[in-house]
Amino acid sequence: MPMEGLKRRLSFRKKKKDKVPECSKPHQWQEDEKKVREGTCSFQVRYLGCVEVFESRGMQVCEEAVKTLKDKCKGKYQRAILYVSGDALRVVDEISKSMIVDQTIEKVSFCAPDRNHEKGFAYICRDGTTRRWMCHGFLAVKESGERLSHAVGCAFAICLERKQKRDKESTTNVTVTYSQDRST
Repeated sequence: MPMEGLKRRLSFRKKKKDKVPECSKPHQWQEDEKKVREGTCSFQVRYLGCVEVFESRGMQVCEEAVKTLKDKCKGKYQRAILYVSGDALRVVDEISKSMIVDQTIEKVSFCAPDRNHEKGFAYICRDGTTRRWMCHGFLAVKESGERLSHAVGCAFAICLERKQKRDKESTTNVTVTYSQDRST
């Protein structure tokens, strides 16, 4: 047998594992939804910062913002933890534990994974003081941007459920009474 054929058969190099796409891992996504409901969902991220955008929604708007932020950062990202709950998105510096962003879900208008970068993720929100639309960009450390986007989508759904429940309760608890003399 020629030496080349023998080398190929006895190769000890690691074979590349087939990458399993995030969308085919429903058990993790279900766990994320449960954690969002419990308020214990978090992801390690590289926070890119935020930039003003002029539209309140759109994947392309988010992708352009992430590209702008990546160019501005030049590889120097802030290591952080993104906490996702039905009430808020919180970004905390991984080392100092100081709060970077504390965003209520109600003010978030759109979120999306970045189609150009597997780890990219962004969301658009209304700034509370300036009323401008701001886009916050992230790179996930271990997960995909798609998974982060799904978790934030769960937070939207939970927030909406709570709001509808409050609205229903407030309309069912309203009572009107009339006095006999019809003065009130």
